[in-house]
Amino acid sequence: MGSFAKLAACLLVAFGAWKLVFAPNEVRSDVPYPLKYRVQVVGETTDERMPLLFALHGSGADENDLDGVFAQWNFAVRVVSFRGPVRHGGGYIWDQGRGSSAPEAKAAQMNMFREVAASIAAAAGEISERYATKGKPMVFGFSRGASLAWYLGAHHPEHFGAIFAVAGALEPDLLEGMGPGARPPFFAYHGRSDSVIPISRGRRTADALSALTRHVYFQEFDGRHSIPELVRADVQEKIRKLHAR
Repeated sequence: MGSFAKLAACLLVAFGAWKLVFAPNEVRSDVPYPLKYRVQVVGETTDERMPLLFALHGSGADENDLDGVFAQWNFAVRVVSFRGPVRHGGGYIWDQGRGSSAPEAKAAQMNMFREVAASIAAAAGEISERYATKGKPMVFGFSRGASLAWYLGAHHPEHFGAIFAVAGALEPDLLEGMGPGARPPFFAYHGRSDSVIPISRGRRTADALSALTRHVYFQEFDGRHSIPELVRADVQEKIRKLHAR
């Protein structure tokens, strides 16, 4: 084999490995929205079995947007980064609604939100079986992704081991219908100067969940609509403690 052919073969192998790590997978379960997702392992480990964390981006972003949150982690976690189902500008969104009136459009949007959440919940079992996993999957969400995280813990609690919600909140309609029963711990973080999703909305969501479970922890930080380093470090430490039990 000539040098050019060898180089071409090496490039094909490298490209194949890149696709294996970075190319999006797709949920195979029979769900309303077969979402695409990307898998990566952060931290160092020799154990194939590790905690599983679902990452849900904000509106207008994509499955790569939250990579920086986990880049410096030294505790091994398998991160599954989902992509919103609807293309929007240069990124993706989780929900939208159309109708002949504003209330009708809003109702359609809320229905789509619920169906997307149901799709993620159904994927929890599928992905846990595909990859060697310690415990139940956890969820990390930012902005609208954090709203989904709140909802998943509230309405699909049996599938998840912990919820991490940064700068998110639920509309009153999405807080309805929460029945009794055990729920995973909720760890919420919100900037006091957030002008995108005001902290008052985050507090109301936390208060509503606190009526059903005592495991709701709401932490305020000085800042706007962002994920500061102190939050990134705290999330890693909480995951470490949860899996040290």
